[in-house]
Amino acid sequence: MNLRKIILLPVATVIVICSFVSCGQDRWPEYAPRIALDSWIYDVMQENYLWYNQMASQEDLNLFLRPAEFLAKAKISTDNYSSVDSIRPIPLPVYGFDYSLVRNPDNDTAYNALITYVIPNSPADVAGLKRGNWIMKVDTSFISKKYEAKWLQGVDMRRLVMGKWTQIEIEPDPGEEEPTEPVYEYKVLPTKDTLDLGVAAIVEDTPIHTYKTLSLKDGSEVGYLMYNSFTAGTNHEPEKYNDMLRAISVELSQKNINRLILDLRYNGGGSMDCAQLLGTLMVPPSFLDQPMVNLKYNDKNTAKDKAITFDQSLLGSGKNLDLTTLVVLFSSQTAGAPEMMIFGVNGKIGKVVGIGNSTKGQNVATERFVHEDFGWAVNPVVCTIVDAENKTYGSFQPTFAVSNASTDYANFLPFGDPKETLLSKAIEYMETGTVVTSKTSKTNGVTAPLKIEKSVKSPASLRFAKGLQIK
Repeated sequence: MNLRKIILLPVATVIVICSFVSCGQDRWPEYAPRIALDSWIYDVMQENYLWYNQMASQEDLNLFLRPAEFLAKAKISTDNYSSVDSIRPIPLPVYGFDYSLVRNPDNDTAYNALITYVIPNSPADVAGLKRGNWIMKVDTSFISKKYEAKWLQGVDMRRLVMGKWTQIEIEPDPGEEEPTEPVYEYKVLPTKDTLDLGVAAIVEDTPIHTYKTLSLKDGSEVGYLMYNSFTAGTNHEPEKYNDMLRAISVELSQKNINRLILDLRYNGGGSMDCAQLLGTLMVPPSFLDQPMVNLKYNDKNTAKDKAITFDQSLLGSGKNLDLTTLVVLFSSQTAGAPEMMIFGVNGKIGKVVGIGNSTKGQNVATERFVHEDFGWAVNPVVCTIVDAENKTYGSFQPTFAVSNASTDYANFLPFGDPKETLLSKAIEYMETGTVVTSKTSKTNGVTAPLKIEKSVKSPASLRFAKGLQIK
């Protein structure tokens, strides 16, 4: 057996060498960059990764894997946040809407598409699509599983046949006894409406999806902001979106509004700097320049440990709002930067109330390391977020749980509509100090029968940074 090992090792070495010089061609130039890229990723991780001492050894890793595959093997199994990506993303033309598919109960092979999100000024928006609309057919065809992606994620012009969520009375089958009271069910029924969806285009989805002030029953006003990503700006205008936040703060301040409904249900994260700015805009002035959270790095980088403050200098042209009440709408998609912001302001603003479903629970931050020559970046987890007592956080649980926000089809309305499921609950809290919640999705006593089978996001609505990133 020992002799066999001695013989096999040289043979294996010869095979590897021959793989680089096949058919008389030297293939080392082809393989060397791949080895160098994975080696660079490993070196960055060994120096900066929060859990570097739990990584697989380089000798046990395959350096010929694609970057994402290599990172998956190198990082610890419980790390869902470290990532790699190309630094030269190419924007794709899109229609500009997200949707969920539910099976058509009257057709075994057909689906209805519920519009869940529309990017402002996209072809979908121009066509008149709105959140809560139903698409029953594309051109003349029902939406099938086979062609769904081609039709709803394509680039060509389309004619959309629309439907409506409708209550209908169930008629008894022949021979069945008539019910003492009418029995109803809900279905998506076709309407006479059609929409012409233009060709796909390259669109910009801004973090500030919508903003408005809402009037309550007592005549007072509250602010509503749907904020989809903690992103400061674009490459050409680095503070573009932050300046939008500052302008909103000025408008609220001029109206003496100190209560805000912050809609973070679609917010998957972004930059720590933006979370710091938003927190600074909202907390009472007595907390300005005081610690918001603390960053704790690995034992190789303890010199980087620091406090993130509610930095008054970040206000710039904005105004501190001195909020007395913050109602946050969140969901399982809420992760990273919004969670850090909630953790930082909780206990400082008079009332912080959560409505919706539990957040993801990301209490660590990543940092971006770029290799310009390779055109790749690696984003390892580098620190954990703690408070002054070195305590961290997990998933945030809502003060008032609303489990049917994605299936309450009768009230599945555009963001900012006061009747929309989660926003109506936030308004209810602002007016009464409490929320009446229900665990089932019902409308007029009839349980909604439809089940979401697939949810799809437009590539343009995925372009924002996720998690919690340090610049």
